[in-house]
Amino acid sequence: MKYCKKCKNIMKPVGDGNTFECVSCKYIEKFPDLISDEKMPKKHIIKEGIVKDKNINATYDFRCEKCGYGKAEVIERQPYISDEDSLTFLRCGKCGFTRQLARKIR
Repeated sequence: MKYCKKCKNIMKPVGDGNTFECVSCKYIEKFPDLISDEKMPKKHIIKEGIVKDKNINATYDFRCEKCGYGKAEVIERQPYISDEDSLTFLRCGKCGFTRQLARKIR
């Protein structure tokens, strides 16, 4: 965004994109170095994720009943009706086996 040197208002681009005109006082200024022909190098795309673990959210210590893995992800689902308790699940960080924890009795 460019500002006018005379009245300090915003200048809008006109024509080729290197010329700007003030919206209020019609002052015109050229900025020849705005458009560059220099090619930008392509970034190297990493296709593999940052972490090779299947589930990076598996931080809770819990032994899986199916595969014996020692970490699980805690998932909490809120109820649709306010008088119900929330549901808590544990998902294994290795095989994805999901187990619901017992509800609390009030």
